[in-house]
Amino acid sequence: MGRLEDRVKGYYGHLVDGKKLAVIAKKIYALQYGESVDCAVSDLLLVEGKEKDFRGINKYAVVCEEGVGWEQNDYGLIPVPTNIGMGLWNGKVFMSPKVVQSCLTPQVIDIADFVRVFGDRLDNNVAIWQGFIGEPNKKINYLVTSKK
Repeated sequence: MGRLEDRVKGYYGHLVDGKKLAVIAKKIYALQYGESVDCAVSDLLLVEGKEKDFRGINKYAVVCEEGVGWEQNDYGLIPVPTNIGMGLWNGKVFMSPKVVQSCLTPQVIDIADFVRVFGDRLDNNVAIWQGFIGEPNKKINYLVTSKK
C-alpha cells in the first residue's frame, strides 16, 4: 500500500474551488456571529454517494486531499470544513449540495488520484469513499455547474 498505482481507479468526483467556498463560508459565519470571521477552505472533491437522502436524491460528500470527508447530513446539508485563525481552530459551515455545486471547477478527478499518497491510512480513506460512491462512475453527468 501507499503507492498510487496500487489504488483502484474509476471513482470520480468534481473539484470544488475552495476560494469560492470560503467567500460563502465567510458570509455564513458573519450571519451566525454578527461579525466578520476570516477563514479559508481547501479545494475539495464533491462525490455522489449510492445512498439516498430523505427526498430520494443521492447523498453527496466533500473529501479533502487527506481522504477525510464530510457526508451530507439528514437535513440535506453538507458540512464544509473551514480553517480559522491560521488553522488553529477548525470549523465547519453547512451548505446545500446546490451551493457547493455552484463552486465547482470544470475538473473531474478520480478520487484515487485526488487523495495524496502517504501510507495505508490514506489508502484506506480512498477505499472508504469509493464504498460511499458504490460503483465506478466512468461518466459524470450528475453535476451541473452554475454559470455566473
